[in-house]
Amino acid sequence: MTVRALELFCGIGGFAAAVTGTEVEIVGALDQDPTALGVYRLNFPSRDVRQQDLEKISAAELAAFGADLWWLSPPCQPYCVRGARRDLDDPRARSLARLLDVLAVLTETELPRYLALENVTGFAGSQAHKRLLTILHARGFQVRERCLCPTELGVPSRRPRYYLAASRGPLPPPPAPAAASRRLASYLEPASASCPLDRLLIPAHILERFGNGLRILDPDDPGAYTTCFTASYGKSVMHSGSYLLYGNGVRYFAPEEVARLLHFPDNFHFPEGMSNRRKWHLLGNSLSIVAVHEVLSVFQGNTA
Repeated sequence: MTVRALELFCGIGGFAAAVTGTEVEIVGALDQDPTALGVYRLNFPSRDVRQQDLEKISAAELAAFGADLWWLSPPCQPYCVRGARRDLDDPRARSLARLLDVLAVLTETELPRYLALENVTGFAGSQAHKRLLTILHARGFQVRERCLCPTELGVPSRRPRYYLAASRGPLPPPPAPAAASRRLASYLEPASASCPLDRLLIPAHILERFGNGLRILDPDDPGAYTTCFTASYGKSVMHSGSYLLYGNGVRYFAPEEVARLLHFPDNFHFPEGMSNRRKWHLLGNSLSIVAVHEVLSVFQGNTA
């Protein structure tokens, strides 16, 4: 049976990439970032992609999609450990708060059958989290929650995230992760005219100042793994991701490598002329495809 899915905070299309080739049909993809939506449209031209301020969306607009599944990846800044953690008082949480308001008032026939959400681990225990659980339970959803890192699924990249899967019918526990580990080297980009890796070298004066605090990886180390690439990679040197030994220097990871570590398909691409910094920013706000697969697996066999 085909599951009709609505992507809320769709970004560049991480959820779309995860469900390509499955029985999930995306009936709408909404976000308010025009640059992210441009990347989405480039890679998934047949999708109904709309620029939408979710803080102002109406119950009627959401119900009109007739979606069986809502996927939500709301802004993480209100819950980040490194931020102010203003939770629902943060203006960037208003869009999620609006969706929760709508979820509370939709009729039984308008409610989605399934709902799934991804955010930083700091979301768990927040006021937004408590409100979400209260509404889901009141509307008859069963809920499964977990924190999941791609390293548990064989990917050499630490990106722990909170995930929630909710269903208005029976919901079994998630299967135990089972995956063979891949080496970091298998994700790296060969030097080419289209990807000149020399241009990714970190200037010597930056290394002299910050080198001792950077996570610098040897691509030949079989146990090497990256830390989370944030949206500030390429802008903030510290605490934004990992770096690679390259010749006699150290370089940034190419955006194509970051996308590969997130398990975007090989044919995923960005508009011609987009800067590396912008690509890193968009990827830092995106999803781990293998983790999305894992979370959605709890719905398998439950969609007939």
